[in-house]
Amino acid sequence: MKHFTPSEEPAEGLGVLLLFRLIEEALPSFFTTGRPIQIVRAPGRLDVMGGLGGHKAPLSLSLPTSEAACAAIQARDDDLIRLWSPCRDDSRTQMLTVRIGDLGLPATPIDYDDARAFLVADPKDRWAGYILGSLLVLAREHALTPEHGAEVLMYSDVPNLCGVASSTAVTVASLRAFAVHYGLDLPASEFGRLAQIVEREVLRANGRVVDAMTSVMAESGELLVLRGGAGDVVDRVAVPADLEFVALETGTKTDAAAAEVDSESESKRAARFQELFTGGVSADDRLELGDLMFDSHREYAASGLGNEACDLVVETAKKRREAGGSVFGAKLSGRGGGGTVVLFGEHHKVWFEALRIKKALNQATGHSGHVFRWSSPGAMSFGSIVLHPKDE
Repeated sequence: MKHFTPSEEPAEGLGVLLLFRLIEEALPSFFTTGRPIQIVRAPGRLDVMGGLGGHKAPLSLSLPTSEAACAAIQARDDDLIRLWSPCRDDSRTQMLTVRIGDLGLPATPIDYDDARAFLVADPKDRWAGYILGSLLVLAREHALTPEHGAEVLMYSDVPNLCGVASSTAVTVASLRAFAVHYGLDLPASEFGRLAQIVEREVLRANGRVVDAMTSVMAESGELLVLRGGAGDVVDRVAVPADLEFVALETGTKTDAAAAEVDSESESKRAARFQELFTGGVSADDRLELGDLMFDSHREYAASGLGNEACDLVVETAKKRREAGGSVFGAKLSGRGGGGTVVLFGEHHKVWFEALRIKKALNQATGHSGHVFRWSSPGAMSFGSIVLHPKDE
């Protein structure tokens, strides 16, 4: 970098490197050259098993994505908070400025109803509600009293509205950015709880605690096993080196609000999935794991959570398995309204299967879906990077 020296090399994510470039390009119009900048990162997640049961599911297995929300924050001398989140189209605003006093800070933070009316009145500004809502929640829940404002750059390569917790990643990254910037030391589990408050109380979004906890606490290449209601971490299960989860985004939505699901049967599948993964995965186990995914998706569809594009991906995966392909199972990810299908199969080979299925999806629908392949660490494991000003 021309103007800054990172405290460490970014170990994970092209998003962090792109953030470096954005920071350099934003000098001096947004960031100031001579002040340090702190960077944090929070990934999206794939719902491998358990998501069908929603908040009632006793058990959930999640995998963090390599795609993540990355936030950069720098101190200001005044009381302004300036937000910048690049947008390629005109679907939303890119920059927004408020005063900390607009949130009732530092002394008397406004309540969540007033915050919702202020922050999300305009749909084009809704993205800023996750960021500013995070600052407000830290103030209300942990007596944070910021005396000065900040510059905040948020860049996320987690695709929106496709069932991989994109808004949760932004929320966790925002909470971490403000906590690190203002010196608030919180345990990992607390960030999961606070993310729920931001999404439910400020945004009225249907975020799940297991999504937030995955973004906060996951490790790269590990299935995080969580207790669905409380989001407590039950276990961490490493994905064997010869196996891999990838996912294909279909460009569709599902009507999660209208669905009635059997959380008990999904929980049994999740428990069996965990059992098979922790006992050494034999050839027969691979097929049973795949069957559990197919069964889960079948129940998704019966509950009204599926759609033709997602069903096409799953059915194509099933036909590939029957033909001797390197994919063992497939299912819809999560129940947040998005249309991403998780595929399970042999390492590397299942990625080629995903590309083959992507081609079939494109031929049928005209949509060229994003393929999720790699995993990455959660926000706490990533920690933070400090960009120190270089001497001119």
